[in-house]
Amino acid sequence: MEALFGLLFLSSLTVNIVVGNVCVSGHDRGPVFEEQPSSLIYAEGLIEGKITLSCQARASPPATYSWRLNGTLMELGLSRYSLVAGSLVISNPDIQDTGSYQCLAKNPCGTIISRAANLKFGYLHDFPPNSRTSQTVYEGAGTFQTCQPPPHYPALSYRWYFNEFPNFIRKDDGRWFVSQVTGNLYLAKAELNDTGSYFCFTTINLDISTKSTFNKGSLLTVLPDANPRRSAPSIKLRFPAETYGLTGHTAQLECFAYGNPVPKLRWRKVDGLMPSKVGSSTQSPTLTLPELSFDDEGIYECEAYNSEGSDTYHGRIIVQAQPEWLQVMSDSEVEISSELNWNCIAAGKPRPAVRWIRNGLFLITQDRVIVNGGHLKISNLALEDSGMYQCVAENKHGTIYSSAELRVQVQAPDFRLNPVRKLIPAARGGQVVIECRPRAAPKPILFWSRGTELLTNNSRITVTPDGTLWIYNISRADEGKYTCFAENYLGKANSTGHLSVRGNPTHA
Repeated sequence: MEALFGLLFLSSLTVNIVVGNVCVSGHDRGPVFEEQPSSLIYAEGLIEGKITLSCQARASPPATYSWRLNGTLMELGLSRYSLVAGSLVISNPDIQDTGSYQCLAKNPCGTIISRAANLKFGYLHDFPPNSRTSQTVYEGAGTFQTCQPPPHYPALSYRWYFNEFPNFIRKDDGRWFVSQVTGNLYLAKAELNDTGSYFCFTTINLDISTKSTFNKGSLLTVLPDANPRRSAPSIKLRFPAETYGLTGHTAQLECFAYGNPVPKLRWRKVDGLMPSKVGSSTQSPTLTLPELSFDDEGIYECEAYNSEGSDTYHGRIIVQAQPEWLQVMSDSEVEISSELNWNCIAAGKPRPAVRWIRNGLFLITQDRVIVNGGHLKISNLALEDSGMYQCVAENKHGTIYSSAELRVQVQAPDFRLNPVRKLIPAARGGQVVIECRPRAAPKPILFWSRGTELLTNNSRITVTPDGTLWIYNISRADEGKYTCFAENYLGKANSTGHLSVRGNPTHA
């Protein structure tokens, strides 16, 4: 019994330990992003401009920040790069700053990394100064003029004007169409008054600026025809055989035909009902499907018709989706030496791949860590496993992040929140259950004593593996003090209650 009473009854406390850069417990909390950087297209050549990529995280203690460019840690405070709070400021940006930027927020509890923000530079060069080729067409025939836009980024919008600015081509009579894919100008049926010079007018719209330019223009001459020939429609502008669109985005298909009389157009969905959201665009050269869903996927047909006949063309819209989370992990406190199982499940088309990050570094299967797609398993948890974890789901359309904090608990046994009951009533001949549930990590060894007697299992007494004490067929001799002892490698504690035996057992 000396060994039993040699236990030191510690006033056990949650242990506050920092191992390396890992915060184990206490009031500290790992970083959680409140602001993350967003992709930006910046106008090339702006003088004395600045770019700010925002980053802000709440954390206790406050986070410190760093940035990666194309996966490499940046040197900040030098040259044109500086930090304002957590945000990255780039002074006098130029084309060499193009790349993928990520913010890292770090405190003693761990590190998280932001989504990637792509910085690109928008530009629109001038058209070449050389003259354009002249064109001749007979009255009643169809024709087109190529725009051949100069180098640019991102996509342009296109308009054409006739003879002088701003006499822009009108499309309300159905004879004209400007492709917003190629910039080309299409004319279904030429008339004599169409003779003149045509100029392609291109515009680029950036986040903070707009730029336009136009070409030298080309001369179109329409020759008279005493008896303009009537002709059935012939579709000249065709949308791709396969068009990919993203859920929630807009898809557009272009279709235009030559013919005399000027052909009319109508669209239909070959393998289902035409979505009602397309509205009046079913009679337009451009079929617009806003807010794409998977129901919009299918084969679409354009038909051009006039009194002389018709022509048709069809192609498929394939709807895909950026990743989105269906299940993510959440902040967890897990006792040391136990096992962690976390799952992240993402939807998307194509199916997203899921990877795992701990404190800003990708995890791979090794030693106690098993990474299997969206499942992360860590066996025999150690203190250094504490930190900030992220799962990353990615397909060709985008990347999403989710984060959570893992806190591996280490704590000496502590009965203060859940002591053994002070007074335990029982009836003679009955049974009683006395729980022993201290807070402790790792799980403590638990055992009971009655007075100075160490209790072991027999026909009337059972101590379960979780430390619960059962006493059956109680007698007066069982009265007294019962003490539960708890011990792990961090310390020892105990808690005592008094069993009081009265009368006979009651029956319901």
